[in-house]
Amino acid sequence: MTRSVLLASCALLAFGCGKRPSPVECQALLDHYVELLVNSDRPGTNAAELHKLQLQARDKAKEDPEFAACTERVSRRELECAMSAVNADVLEQCLL
Repeated sequence: MTRSVLLASCALLAFGCGKRPSPVECQALLDHYVELLVNSDRPGTNAAELHKLQLQARDKAKEDPEFAACTERVSRRELECAMSAVNADVLEQCLL
């Protein structure tokens, strides 16, 4: 019985976690978050201004140890949830 529980737990962990996000995927997550915030707080922002805000967020993220840990702390499931989020609140819930 114990062996089957252990095997089931390992299978769930392997399925649930999967491959961790790459640095590029973490950057895409940050860009998506900024886009959702801008759409909510500054409707009508043009693409150039959005890109400028995303670049500013990337610069700030480089100095943030929490963001640096994205590739280790965010699971594949959390990433996929966050990238499909339609607003910033939903994205934040995905990462809790």
